[in-house]
Amino acid sequence: MTSFSSITRAMAPMLFYCLILALTATGCSSTSKVAQNGRGSVFLEEVMDWTFEASHPAVIDQITILKIMKGVHTTDVQQGSMRMSASGSSKPMRVFSDEDAEFLAPLLAQGLSKAKPEQLVGFRLSSSAGSGSEPTAGSIYVRQDAIHFTVSRGAGTTIFLPESAARTEQAPVYATGGKAGAIAHVIDYHMLARAPMPLALPATKTSAAQSGSSPITAPAVMTSATAVSAHEGSENGTSVETQIQLRRAKDMLTKKDTEINMLRKESTWMKRELRERDEEIKALKATVKKTPKKKAEAYPTH
Repeated sequence: MTSFSSITRAMAPMLFYCLILALTATGCSSTSKVAQNGRGSVFLEEVMDWTFEASHPAVIDQITILKIMKGVHTTDVQQGSMRMSASGSSKPMRVFSDEDAEFLAPLLAQGLSKAKPEQLVGFRLSSSAGSGSEPTAGSIYVRQDAIHFTVSRGAGTTIFLPESAARTEQAPVYATGGKAGAIAHVIDYHMLARAPMPLALPATKTSAAQSGSSPITAPAVMTSATAVSAHEGSENGTSVETQIQLRRAKDMLTKKDTEINMLRKESTWMKRELRERDEEIKALKATVKKTPKKKAEAYPTH
């Protein structure tokens, strides 16, 4: 009779194989929070698929991620507050409102800067109170020179604008939390960084922060100074994005001018030092030449 221990040893490889298949099917394992409050959450999630390797940590500026958030649209007329147009055809509507985009952009940038090669950055937005709409969730990660952005829940079928900056592909299950059939937008973020901010279009829904939610400490997309500059720019017909870029360029130029002035002062000081040293050497040489040579003393000869 075969002993119980022998059966256990025989089944161990099969159990191990089943465990590996289960982990591969679910795609992701442990998570760690980047930030969370009543409005939503951003977290790092470890991918158990051995084929996954991201270019993390990655430093992507908040403005580029803001463009990504505002570039994701949906044409699903059943989603959120979308309504059929007068002509009977649906128009693209943004998945994320301005408030949601400005909430997520700095947190996603922070997550990408902290993520490891085996991690992706996940996010989840809470629905507006009493809206009855499904929470929006998805993921983002960087691989080589492209950002892979997926909205896995709460948006229906999505497209990305401008179309020239991205291509679509079937999202892997590890990017969707195990959900099949979602679309991933593979975005050339270098090209997107040079593109203007997407046009202001209606959003499918707006997430409202719940009362009593804990604050999230994250870098803001716009400071008070840039907000004032943006207000002035809007009155003059200049976009907020242009104003932010101009202010940053001005700050960089100011810093460069300060460095150049310091280098000029150091150069002037060194020239003065060299000139003084040269004068000292010339004076020393002149003193040596003017010193008379002593005549040899004459001794009487016998």
